[in-house]
Amino acid sequence: MIPTHFSFNRKQCSLTAVFAALLAITIGGCVHIWAQGADTPIIIADGSLTIESRGVPWANWGGTGTNTRVHPNAGKSVTQVVVAMPGNNRTVTFSGQKCTVAVRYASTDITVTTGNNGQGLQVTSDFGSFHAGATNRHLAHNNANSKISHVTVTQGNRTAFDSSASGGTTITISYQ
Repeated sequence: MIPTHFSFNRKQCSLTAVFAALLAITIGGCVHIWAQGADTPIIIADGSLTIESRGVPWANWGGTGTNTRVHPNAGKSVTQVVVAMPGNNRTVTFSGQKCTVAVRYASTDITVTTGNNGQGLQVTSDFGSFHAGATNRHLAHNNANSKISHVTVTQGNRTAFDSSASGGTTITISYQ
């Protein structure tokens, strides 16, 4: 015999509704965290200068010509820039603003920039001055004997950091 109707009491219905709501919130939260992705910084380190792209191998970056590389996910935004140098450390946080980081190493300029909304990450430099590094996410400068001599970080239209450097400098550009 097939039942023709079901009967639930009010307590069963409210417990079922609460369970369904908690399950939906949990699944939605997990999907949101997964969709955000992990922080995937670009790290420019002194000494034998290297540029590391933790999130995406350099071969996957696009761009036109030999001097500009464009991140394949144009929707990612810069969240912070950390400059660590002896005696002068600074963290600059971003929330949807244009980010420009200018680094001078020997006679090579490296500029990491975004659009006005903090998205559209790209790196401009003389990439002919670099060779493959330890992994497909590293580029190493051909001149291993110099040091970063200057770092400027611009947030929107405002200079947030501007300093000479003389070795031991690391710049971490975080984006999500």
